[in-house]
Amino acid sequence: MLTFDYSINVKNVLNSLTFNNYNYLFFMKTTIRTIITILFLCFVSINDATAQQISPKIQEIYGGKMQEFAQNDPEHLVRLKDLIDNRIKIIESAAFAEEKYVKLSTIELLNKYNPDLKRDLTYDPITFNPLKYNLNFFSTKPEVYRIDNTDYLIVITPQSLNK
Repeated sequence: MLTFDYSINVKNVLNSLTFNNYNYLFFMKTTIRTIITILFLCFVSINDATAQQISPKIQEIYGGKMQEFAQNDPEHLVRLKDLIDNRIKIIESAAFAEEKYVKLSTIELLNKYNPDLKRDLTYDPITFNPLKYNLNFFSTKPEVYRIDNTDYLIVITPQSLNK
């Protein structure tokens, strides 16, 4: 007759269950830590990418309040980026005595968010930031401004004509 020793088998089964549960818990802890680390790195990367995508010209006008502004009104950032990329053009055009363009020196600075903004004393195409000025960016007709003492005009195309 064949007999089985059940006590040994039960003990082995319990030991294997305990070992498997330990492995399962270790696996779950490791997986959760990995997921949290990946999510954290993604969040940091997204914030860095967003900060890098914001034009330095936009950052200049909002100064230290840039992050707050980006979180509170991201659509306005999109409109400003569109202004810079597509709607504001600086063209060369010789000045003449009877022209009727508004001179940039008569336009106030937009320094509500960044009181340290300063008016440009000379025109430098690399550093010039038209967003610093209270120009009519959202008019329904094209707007043209003369950069004082230069042969340059700022031309702002309306949104409706640009699309």
